[in-house]
Amino acid sequence: MRPVIYDNLLAKIPNKYILTITAGKRAREIFEGDEPVITVDKKTTIIRTVLFEIEEGKVGASDVAE
Repeated sequence: MRPVIYDNLLAKIPNKYILTITAGKRAREIFEGDEPVITVDKKTTIIRTVLFEIEEGKVGASDVAE
């Protein structure tokens, strides 16, 4: 399993507080039934999926619903 690199996440969303809020809101969306925008293994946790989405630039702070 590939690692999530914090520096890569901060390159996409430079504020660690906004990064945390964005990841939490996106994780809640996936938990409530929204499909991930990337392909991951079934063993991958929701939060790792969200962090990979952010790292790949598929999800950003403006993409998450209020």
